[in-house]
Amino acid sequence: MTKLLCSVDALLLSAVLLPFASAALILALRNVRRAHEVLTLASSCTLVPILYRIYVLCAGSKGGAVLRYEMTSSLCIALQPEALGIMFALMVSLLWLITNVYTICYMNKTDSKNACHHPVFYACFAASIGCTLCVAFSGNIATLFIAYEMLTACTYPLIIHGLSASSIAGGRFYLKTLLCTSMLFFLPAVIMIYGLNGAAGLFGTASFISETHPAFLPILLILLCYGVTKAAIVPAHVWLPEAMVAPTPVSALLHAVAVVKSGVFTIIKITVYVLGVRGMGEYYATVSETIYNCNVLMYLSAATIIVGSIMAMRQSNLKKLLAYSTVSQLSYITLAVSMYTDGAIRAAVLQMVCHAFAKITLFFSAGAIYAVTGKTSVKEINGIGRAMPLTIAAFCIGALAMIGVPPASTFWGKFSILSEAMGNGHIMVVLTMVASTLLNTLYFVPIIYRAFFIKPSAKSGSSQKEAPVPMLAAMMATSACTITLFLHPNIVFGVLDRIGLAVTFPK
Repeated sequence: MTKLLCSVDALLLSAVLLPFASAALILALRNVRRAHEVLTLASSCTLVPILYRIYVLCAGSKGGAVLRYEMTSSLCIALQPEALGIMFALMVSLLWLITNVYTICYMNKTDSKNACHHPVFYACFAASIGCTLCVAFSGNIATLFIAYEMLTACTYPLIIHGLSASSIAGGRFYLKTLLCTSMLFFLPAVIMIYGLNGAAGLFGTASFISETHPAFLPILLILLCYGVTKAAIVPAHVWLPEAMVAPTPVSALLHAVAVVKSGVFTIIKITVYVLGVRGMGEYYATVSETIYNCNVLMYLSAATIIVGSIMAMRQSNLKKLLAYSTVSQLSYITLAVSMYTDGAIRAAVLQMVCHAFAKITLFFSAGAIYAVTGKTSVKEINGIGRAMPLTIAAFCIGALAMIGVPPASTFWGKFSILSEAMGNGHIMVVLTMVASTLLNTLYFVPIIYRAFFIKPSAKSGSSQKEAPVPMLAAMMATSACTITLFLHPNIVFGVLDRIGLAVTFPK
């Protein structure tokens, strides 16, 4: 057993440090031609098997070691591989590998004039993955908070990469919004958790705020909803569309791989390990609902889903449409969490994973259209499906996933959420999901129709061709993952079950 834990220790430390080491090497070798591309590919290829090995070892022992660095007698940095973190880390590592294949081709094709800045771009990209893994494996809420803030800092240079007035303005807005909300809401929530029950700040101790101090739950939930701004809950969602000035690979990082997924993952992890799923469920089942103690996460998530869908319908820019779609789709995950049952948490994790692969497919497709044609508007893609059939086919798979119909994997995520809602009498959740599905259909189906069935204008030219092979390979890979998760949704549940997701700890 000791050897097993030491092995997990070493692998966990290697997994977390590898992206940061890659970033440092990229900067050190920035004057070596193509070194940044080789290093980022090598790092992502190495990370996947390391994390898979951690999963295998933890599945065999039903748990993992805890790495600790004591800062004070009451505060430590802790990393721990557990079911939620390993599932999230596996998803992030696989998407980083696929994204690197796409990014190298995309940046060389569309951003060759800024090639001297590419090493910094790839270094920050790798560091962002490292921060995301720290979020995934955080063993207490202090570590989670620090990693969450580091992720904000590492992604800022990616947003301002183009150094245009719009990208700098978007980056400043991104940085100010995320840092200010963290300092005003998230940090007080962390302090409150440690003040109420220091043991609750340690993940896996079975000491929950909902059972020890339920009277503070409404305030704590408000602080978390607007402190964890990366989850993009209205009205704190405004930073996400503004960040669309960044290159498409960065948009993919923001929407599918790291940033927003770290937001919803943070809410899931705090709910499971700090607030307590069973205690939260019992609290809302017994308390008389008033403005003060209503299920704030459920109401805010439902509002975000509808507002995001309506805003997406009003967009003509394809990337902004996808940004507002992300705002809406993220809250499916928090809406599931707000039901506070074991099944709802599992449904939220499934939806998080399925949405990641589908949404990155959509951004890859939008980026490929821009790289080949220079087009960014929905109105400009008439007939483009005839010239770029594989790209638009991938877009169709992603769009079907946003709607939530077969053969897209999100069908099972939404089905699980709806089943849990109907089984527990959450009518508002059901109505919100149905309304959102209709709205998603109204803004995605016309895009598909334009791409395949409306003739292109004469001025658009007939010299369009399919996207480059590396970009196509990335789109096909994420599309295949989306369909595979539809055919085998138990892949996600299997990871959670084999390691042991302790949603409701035994009394």
